[in-house]
Amino acid sequence: MIQLNVSQLKFSCAGEVHPALEHIPTMQRRRLSTLAKLALNSAVECLNQQKVDYIVWASQYGDEHKTYKILEDVLQDLTPSPTQFSTSVHNAIAGLYSILYKDATPATSLCADWSEAMIEAYAYLKTMHPQGRVLVVYYDEALPEIYEEHQHFQGFSMAAVVGLETPNLQLDETKLKQVEPKYLDAMHFNEFWKQTLQQSYGAWSRC
Repeated sequence: MIQLNVSQLKFSCAGEVHPALEHIPTMQRRRLSTLAKLALNSAVECLNQQKVDYIVWASQYGDEHKTYKILEDVLQDLTPSPTQFSTSVHNAIAGLYSILYKDATPATSLCADWSEAMIEAYAYLKTMHPQGRVLVVYYDEALPEIYEEHQHFQGFSMAAVVGLETPNLQLDETKLKQVEPKYLDAMHFNEFWKQTLQQSYGAWSRC
C-alpha cells in the first residue's frame, strides 16, 4: 500500500484563462500550444511560489497536433519547422517550463496515466528524498480526428504536490488497472478529489 500526502490540486480546461502565464512575454506566450499553456498554468498555479525537489510530467499523447503538422509538411515536400519539431517531443513541455520559469528542478517526462505518475513520484521520494516534495503534472488533449484512436474530449491538465509526511490518500497498487484512454484516470481522480465524502475510487482511498 502506497501512502501519500496530496495537496494543492489544480485542474485547468481548454478555453479557460491562464493567469499563471501572464508574466511570460507576449511573443513567447503566443507560440505556446494550447496543451503547453494548460500544463504550464496548472503547474505554476499548483506551486504557488513554493519549491519542490522533483517534477513528474505525464501525458499519453503529448503535443501530437504538432507532430501531425510536421508529418503533413513532410508529405507535401515542405521543410518542417525546427521550432515545431523541438517543441513536439514528449519532454518539450518540461523543457519549456524550465526555460520560461528559470527553474532547474530535476524532472522526468512519462507516457503514463495519473496513477502511474503518482507511483513515479512515490518512488523518487522513497528512494531519494523522503522529506521532499514532488510536483506531478498530467496533461492531454484529443488526437487529431484522422487517428483511429481519436477520442473526443476537451483538453485539460491537472497538477498536485506530493509528499510522504502526514498522508491523506493511499493507493493499493495491486488494484491498479490499465485505463484506456489514459486521460480518464486523471478525470476520475479529479472527481474523487472534489467529492470529500467519497472514501474511495478504484485503487485510491482516503486515510
